[in-house]
Amino acid sequence: MSQSLSTAEILLHSTVKITSISNEQEISTGTAFYAIFNRTNNSMQPVLITNKHVVDGADKISIKCHIADPETNEPTGKLLDVTVALHDTLLPHPDNDIDLCAISIGSIIQQAIDQKTPIFFAPVTMDWIPNEEEWQYFDAIEDITMVGCPRGLTDEKNNFPIVRSGITATSPNKDYNGKKEFMVDMACFPGSSGSPIFLYNENGYLNRKTRSYHMGETRLKLIGILYGGPTLTNSGQIILNKGFEFKVSSMMHLGFAIKSTELRVLEALML
Repeated sequence: MSQSLSTAEILLHSTVKITSISNEQEISTGTAFYAIFNRTNNSMQPVLITNKHVVDGADKISIKCHIADPETNEPTGKLLDVTVALHDTLLPHPDNDIDLCAISIGSIIQQAIDQKTPIFFAPVTMDWIPNEEEWQYFDAIEDITMVGCPRGLTDEKNNFPIVRSGITATSPNKDYNGKKEFMVDMACFPGSSGSPIFLYNENGYLNRKTRSYHMGETRLKLIGILYGGPTLTNSGQIILNKGFEFKVSSMMHLGFAIKSTELRVLEALML
């Protein structure tokens, strides 16, 4: 990873737009983020994390990657279109009710290196996931940052996702409705599915365990992955020669997030 990037720039380089393809036809778009699974002490596996429903029915995905300078490992500003076949690379979460999966990209990373176009990415590592004690001391309302591609929207020129901010809508240290989930209060749209949700406090944060404020310190934790949100259906009537009723679904600016601890389950499957 580049040593010159700020924490905010690292977050931008961690997340990509993902396009799902079936029989050479684009069927959906969503968000994925790079992560590193620790297979053994001497072996690490780069993966993309997204939702199962983002890749449902697809036989491959496409992403646009940043190219790194082979000497400095800094991003060059050049981009590379990459296609990943899902056969033998897709690892779904074993619980059918948990909309989460990993896509192995180790061979793609190596292929890019061999072709002298190494891919630059800033992966989420497993130490970004809060431990049990950290979850316990999160406050009922926390400021959060989400990085993703709502409705497929990105900065296409620079190949960067869109950043949203909000708060936790339910307490992150509780399991919402008994599931390994919590809710967020921010604008969530189709295409944002798979977006990582961070506790990102750049200039300080309150440590509830010690009841002290860490002035000037940065806290960065991956606490969840967005997978959906509730919608509100509005009914109305348009008067033409024959009246008919229409329904319009609108987002409620709420989202459902899977707790990041479920990534440990996926990691264990790759051991």
